[in-house]
Amino acid sequence: MNRKPGKRGHSAETVKTVDLPTEGRVQVARSSKRFLTNGVVLMAGAALLSKLIGVFQKIPLQNLAGDRVFGIYNAVYPFYQLAAVLATAGLPTAVSLLIAERLRKGDDPEGVRRTLYGALLLLGVTGIAAFGFMWSAADRAAGWIGDSETAAAIRSVSFALLLAPLVAALRGYTQGLGKMGLSAASQVAEQMIRVAVMLLVLALGWSAGWGEADVAAGVMSGSAFGAGASLLVLAFYLWRGRRRERLAPKAGMLRAEMKKLAAIALPVALGAVVVPVLGVVDAFMVPRLLQAGGASEDESLALFGIYSRAQPLVQLVVMVAGAAAAALVPGLVLARMRGAYGQLRVQLAFVERTAWAIGAAAAIGLTMLAEPLNIMLYENSAGTYAFALVGCTALAGCVNAITAPVLQGLGAVRIPAALLLAAALLKGVFNAVLVPLYGIEGAAIAGIAALTAAALLGTAAVRFKAAEAGASLAGSWGVRRSAGVKRRRPLLRNAAAGTGFALAVMAAALAVAERAMGAALGGLPPRAAAAALALTCVAVGACAFGAAALRGGALSARELRALPGGGVLAARLQRWRLMPRAPEEG
Repeated sequence: MNRKPGKRGHSAETVKTVDLPTEGRVQVARSSKRFLTNGVVLMAGAALLSKLIGVFQKIPLQNLAGDRVFGIYNAVYPFYQLAAVLATAGLPTAVSLLIAERLRKGDDPEGVRRTLYGALLLLGVTGIAAFGFMWSAADRAAGWIGDSETAAAIRSVSFALLLAPLVAALRGYTQGLGKMGLSAASQVAEQMIRVAVMLLVLALGWSAGWGEADVAAGVMSGSAFGAGASLLVLAFYLWRGRRRERLAPKAGMLRAEMKKLAAIALPVALGAVVVPVLGVVDAFMVPRLLQAGGASEDESLALFGIYSRAQPLVQLVVMVAGAAAAALVPGLVLARMRGAYGQLRVQLAFVERTAWAIGAAAAIGLTMLAEPLNIMLYENSAGTYAFALVGCTALAGCVNAITAPVLQGLGAVRIPAALLLAAALLKGVFNAVLVPLYGIEGAAIAGIAALTAAALLGTAAVRFKAAEAGASLAGSWGVRRSAGVKRRRPLLRNAAAGTGFALAVMAAALAVAERAMGAALGGLPPRAAAAALALTCVAVGACAFGAAALRGGALSARELRALPGGGVLAARLQRWRLMPRAPEEG
């Protein structure tokens, strides 16, 4: 094959511009496809791993530092997250898109570096502005939270805003060049250093007798150290592979590049900003409302920490649901662009039912196992009722996490942001009414109500946009009609009934397993018994739900085949007799 060697720094897409024989073009296309697939898998895996580390770092924090430090962390971190999203959201994607487009069109090192310089300048300015805002507003924000001692933690975490934007720009640059492994390594390094700093601060604070506010401020500094480590990883490898040519772009060209980047990133930022907004609403309202009910500053932050105990598990479930939905979006977009309305309808129906089914299963599991999970993770059963109520938000959280990317895939990029902003407003209203009456349990009920309203509206929006796209979902939960072929069929021919059957089987299996294990583990220490009970019941519940969903007709082989790689999975499930054959398969 007469392929010309590509220049250093090019992505795999650049090779396509070379004049190749037909056979060579086919091989390059396959190679590029494999490269893209592997890159996406690598990035998704790194994002999942880094988020897992971020979610589960909260558990040792509470175990080692107590509920008050845990409460300060959960009150301050959403404030930082909001500022970071405003400063960086969408820019890595925008940078990678522009760079990949320039490389695809040909060798344009000047344009590539202009994009990088524009991103660094834009994000550098926004990072400095976000740092200045967060630092200067620390005392006022601490007053809004209801505890003046949280100001030190706010100022400590604000330093991360000086580095995080630069990290975002370099990650976008590396992704645009096709260096997915480098971007993934920087994400994992950031979280690992962050957790290491947290553990080091806890050890130093424990030995030196630091106060709780000082410990919380030290723990929050881990975000800045993590961002610094990520920046060093990216800068070192990019410096080693740098080009020798220098570029001095004109101010007008840089301004035009910055405007282009901002135009691409703004819709993504609007969608991403609503996630930390919900956390900020709770941080600014719940402790103050608890204080209005008679709690002291220390007690209110400790109660807020107890209220936040179930959040890592809910976030984990929602994160997995959102990652799965994001993987399905390209297929939805492709089906819509091709006009394959039948395939689009099948995929949308599957995604919709899966969102509600998985969310309901997670909510039932977290509710029924609230006490053993609480003891396993946090040593005691304080706030178990609030833990169970917060666990119920997994249902609406999964639906929102899945409907948001689906709506974006259907071309409705603003609806998810509007829905979750509405949920934030509802959360504030319900907090004001329910927290004075029921305390942290009232805050959990407010979350259920607000997120459920957003989930119902999101589902309605998906159905409306699907009908508008020619793939109406009317009857997608109804009876599956057959042509009279006598074959092994699902136990229930109605998808909704099949889903309900699977949830009922799971709940029954959990109840039986919990009672049986509870009697068998009576001789163990309380935390060990709770861990064994919780982990065993989670495994039993997951297996029972999966088997009942497949045999009960909640999912059909036809729907599974409409998904990327679903054909192989459907064949295996049928071969193992976990999924019945559809009537039309004969």
